[in-house]
Amino acid sequence: MTRILRALAVGLLILAGVVTGEPSRRSPELAVEAPPDLAGVAEEVRAIGRRDFSSGLVMTGLMEFSSPIKVVLAPNDSDVAQRTPSWVSGFANGGSRTIVLFPGRVSSYPDDNLKTLVHHEIAHVLVAEAAHGRRVPRWFNEGLATVAAREWGIEDRARYAAAVVGRGPRTTAELDLGFEQGGRRVMRSYALSGAFVRWLLSEYGEHVTARILELVSRDMSFREAFVRATGDTLEWAEHRFFVREAIWHTWVPFLTSSGVLWAAITALAVIAIRRRRTKSAKMRERWDAEEEIAEERVLSVPQEPVDFGRSRSLDDVDDDVVN
Repeated sequence: MTRILRALAVGLLILAGVVTGEPSRRSPELAVEAPPDLAGVAEEVRAIGRRDFSSGLVMTGLMEFSSPIKVVLAPNDSDVAQRTPSWVSGFANGGSRTIVLFPGRVSSYPDDNLKTLVHHEIAHVLVAEAAHGRRVPRWFNEGLATVAAREWGIEDRARYAAAVVGRGPRTTAELDLGFEQGGRRVMRSYALSGAFVRWLLSEYGEHVTARILELVSRDMSFREAFVRATGDTLEWAEHRFFVREAIWHTWVPFLTSSGVLWAAITALAVIAIRRRRTKSAKMRERWDAEEEIAEERVLSVPQEPVDFGRSRSLDDVDDDVVN
């Protein structure tokens, strides 16, 4: 019933905007602050802010953006950049509705472009607002923001597939620990958190994250809110995802995807070409060696001198016969 009422409310809000001619605030109002040398990036951020952010709103259960969001663009040599780990390309403070972006660091997963980074950090603000400032686990916050900011693509599948190989994280607590350790562990935690949240949406419905945040906003613990929203404990969901779903929902789709198949075909073709070239080169070397041996044999055979004197007669032959 809650989902139906929420969908009706969203529909009425959109309809009201159409009738009155007023936008339904599906895009945030961004107050961008930037130094002169980042003026061009500031304009790009403002343009990104005018796009649709419905995915983040739906996942957090919010109807619209309630108030402006402050965006601070910081160069790499700024004080705040120097105090922030080098792998961080941006962060958000939900309480003050402020996000800080480092445009010079936008080059690594999952925020490998400015648009994705803006959507990601704004999603963090929406999570804080939906939870009324109450704490949610890092994996849930980052996973939701990652899903809201980017489509599930071949890179996500590849990173997730690589992350579940060997002794990787198998619980959400281990994911949270990975965010604190830096380096490759951070990228692995991002990939797994995003994949887990996407799995939750697929398994329990597209409004499950919004329902969890709504219950958390009522002073309910996250674990209790998870059980109320899904009907399962977090531990059981972790087991199903990390143990049972890793093969069938990651390796099989990844290995059978068209991109991977074409990559495999290309790799096999390259291997075949290299082997053929190696075989041809060895054959030419053998031919050259055989020709050199033949020439050496010809040169090594002694040549009998030609006798231009008298030829042996029949009498000479008879003299050689022994009776």
